[in-house]
Amino acid sequence: MVRSLWVAGGYLVGTLPSTRIVARVRRATGLLASVGRTSGEQDAHVVLWRHLGPGWTAAAATFDVVKAFVYVLVADHVAHLPPVWLALVGAAVVLGYTFPFYARATAGRGLAASAGVYLVLLPVQMTVAGVLILVGVATRNTSLFSTVAMASVPVVAAIQGQPPEYVALGGVVFALILLRRLEGVRDVIRRGVSPGRAILYRAVFDSSEPPGHRPRVTGVGEEEAPQP
Repeated sequence: MVRSLWVAGGYLVGTLPSTRIVARVRRATGLLASVGRTSGEQDAHVVLWRHLGPGWTAAAATFDVVKAFVYVLVADHVAHLPPVWLALVGAAVVLGYTFPFYARATAGRGLAASAGVYLVLLPVQMTVAGVLILVGVATRNTSLFSTVAMASVPVVAAIQGQPPEYVALGGVVFALILLRRLEGVRDVIRRGVSPGRAILYRAVFDSSEPPGHRPRVTGVGEEEAPQP
């Protein structure tokens, strides 16, 4: 029962809506009105970047990483949960972050919470993923490289001989990220895009458009906004 409560608590921690908190603090009502779950371009963190700039976006993303990191760290070093339960806690945090039962419009797309979980349980694998994401930022292909980075985590974990529970965690987290992105696939299909291409755009590139045609965020320079 106690271990189950740790898993439930992980889900609740994951649901804490950082972008909504920032929007309320800054009284950015236009931000909250602009967010939507079915399009990566209208993700809460991307809209936050557009309305309040990179500083507040970084603060929200950092909060998302830290809340996941601290909770899993405590579950590991204070509750001394075994690997299978730590994996369940980590998956619950990401599930709450991507599919909260409240404030759904401002939910994240999985990357920030996953990073916090992995920094505790799979730090080497997260370092590899982080390098790949930085390459994506440098080449302005953030979403593609974030997909590759998250897909690499269970593979690298298996190669390094990590506990099978943690390898499975990497697979579950990657599946949650893809499932979250696919929420908008029907809207893309309705615009005349074939189902196969729509799934490719949404799952791999987290976009409603072909690669190279994604709208860029305006008002804060030419840099592509991240999608945590």
